[in-house]
Amino acid sequence: MVTESASTARPGLVPVAVTAVLSLPLGLGVLFLVQGGIAAVWERSEDQPLPAWYVLAVPVVAALLVYAVRRLLGDDGHSPLGGIKVAALTPQQYVNVILAILLTLLGGLVLGPEVAMVSTGGVTGVVVARLAHSEATEKLAMVGALAALLALFVAPVLTGSVAVEPAQQTLTWSGLLVAVPAAAAATLAVQLSRAGGWLLLRAAGAGPSLWALVLTALVVGGAALAMRAATGADVMFVVTSGEGQIRALAQETSVATVLAVLVAKVVAYGFSLGAGFRGGPFFPAMFVGAAAGIATALAIPGGLPVGAAAVTGVVAATVATAPMGWRTVVILGAVIGFAFGSWPLVPVALVGAVIARLLPRWGDLPATSDAPASPGGTDDPGSGSPAGPAGPTTAKGTG
Repeated sequence: MVTESASTARPGLVPVAVTAVLSLPLGLGVLFLVQGGIAAVWERSEDQPLPAWYVLAVPVVAALLVYAVRRLLGDDGHSPLGGIKVAALTPQQYVNVILAILLTLLGGLVLGPEVAMVSTGGVTGVVVARLAHSEATEKLAMVGALAALLALFVAPVLTGSVAVEPAQQTLTWSGLLVAVPAAAAATLAVQLSRAGGWLLLRAAGAGPSLWALVLTALVVGGAALAMRAATGADVMFVVTSGEGQIRALAQETSVATVLAVLVAKVVAYGFSLGAGFRGGPFFPAMFVGAAAGIATALAIPGGLPVGAAAVTGVVAATVATAPMGWRTVVILGAVIGFAFGSWPLVPVALVGAVIARLLPRWGDLPATSDAPASPGGTDDPGSGSPAGPAGPTTAKGTG
């Protein structure tokens, strides 16, 4: 339990520096571990597609293992519908959380690695606080989480895994007008997923629910197989968070294919949000937004380049995933637009940010709980409102 003196204690320059320096490479290491694991489990050559039984079995096995971890080892962490939260996790709690996250992500469920990065940075701050005999545990956990979060958002840009428009683009006024429905479509798609996830979370009730986890695993695998049967596209467009597949999706020229991918991803993402798996909500939302933007550009030819539409959707989806103030929305739009395609794409990125901020939000959890109230309690321990890239909220760890 954190005392009042601990909550007001100053961590000191050296512990802060040590926490930040350690958390950045550790966050990158966990990210690369996740990416390598996903590639090993899911990526195959085009002439050797994954068999249907495999696409169904891997998520189901992951569901059973996540249930076992949460039921037997410790029900730590929080629902992905709660955004990104920083908890002063003990090392044992961190093991429980990271196991559930890794099983979720490698199992192909549609959640992202950002919570794994934040948890790694948070526990690094806790360990540094103990070694330095500092009472500022929560503050050092926040420092570590922010450093790891920086690694999370910098790494895809450095590796080029999310850049969709390396070339200069010429945007017209008609293109900016098309960016409005692209942003609206992206926002609506993400909000549908969040609303569906919230309903599933209410139905599943308190604690880990075996039926919800297994059902979601079957839905994710089934959606991927249905999309592949209808379009011939790779199941990687549906399973996992998908941020690394945005560039490939932007090469599609069939609006029917992109719409099929979008529908399957929205369904898989919504179930993954509310079933009780562990992971982040932002990277899958980015893919959903990109798909919505690409579909809009293909449906309205001659207005907005496909890559610019993808960026518009990515920004809109990110803003739609967490409540943000206007200043954060504008900064986020400019930063993502530049990161995904340099300055020429900033205007459409800002359009995406503004439209998403203006539209109503669905699927948020109550500010006082990680889950809807139920007779048995809540789905997850901890408190605090959802947060986004503007800054994670802080929740006290237990133990």
